[in-house]
Amino acid sequence: MVLCEDLDCSVCFQRYSRSKHIPRVLYCNHTFCAPCLEKIALQQNGMLTVRCPLCRQVSCVRRGVALQEALWIDSSVWGRIAESQVTEEESTAILQALAPAEEECGLRATSKHTRPKLQLPSFLKKLSFARQPEERIVPAGNVLDSDWLVWRH
Repeated sequence: MVLCEDLDCSVCFQRYSRSKHIPRVLYCNHTFCAPCLEKIALQQNGMLTVRCPLCRQVSCVRRGVALQEALWIDSSVWGRIAESQVTEEESTAILQALAPAEEECGLRATSKHTRPKLQLPSFLKKLSFARQPEERIVPAGNVLDSDWLVWRH
């Protein structure tokens, strides 16, 4: 049974991304986002241990090594992260970086600054499509009407 799409973390159900919810692979080959792995990691005997939420296998990371350094990025998921999502994340990061400067000059960062409203030409607004007549499907087999058989000649 699949609990979520393979582009979503099965712990937090967030979409994997290239900035915040980076897909990391445990040693058991199950993938989860980096923030979830950070939350479930435990410090034991000088090592970081992460117990897989699916199969319960323990992945150990030696002392002095961060999870980001020890666990690989799932390249199959990474390659399928939509480019539009990357662009949206980049624009969000830019807006956050510009927020202090805009506050100084009295402006506020909003989505209106980055996404202009689409203006349709008036002829497209008035465009309507004529309704097509409905078609009736008549069964071709198992019909025992003599008129039907004569008509098919």
